[in-house]
Amino acid sequence: MNIFFADPSAPAQTTPSTTGTGGLFGMLIAIFALFYFIAILPQRRREKQHRQMVESIKRGDVVVTIGGVVGKVIDVRKDTLKIKSANVTELEVRKASIAGVVSRGSQEVSGQENSTEES
Repeated sequence: MNIFFADPSAPAQTTPSTTGTGGLFGMLIAIFALFYFIAILPQRRREKQHRQMVESIKRGDVVVTIGGVVGKVIDVRKDTLKIKSANVTELEVRKASIAGVVSRGSQEVSGQENSTEES
């Protein structure tokens, strides 16, 4: 019970001389690997999918921007798109600000052709 003074009759306790830096280094590597698989890898996949989606946009597609503006693509340029969001409103937006493609132009055209054939 005497924690402040050592008991001379008790056997001497030896402490290991190694500090355990190998265990700490291994733990840091494990934490980094876990962080990589949970955060970095999925983000890279999302960026790749977004880049492919933006590169596949063509005239006639209906897109939505990050700000929520929905419009039909009327012109595709190197870094920008010109979209028509109302009957007369044309906007030029950066490709990076496109959140998604609502519908593809080829699907809309084929859908309109089918509806005219039935009438």
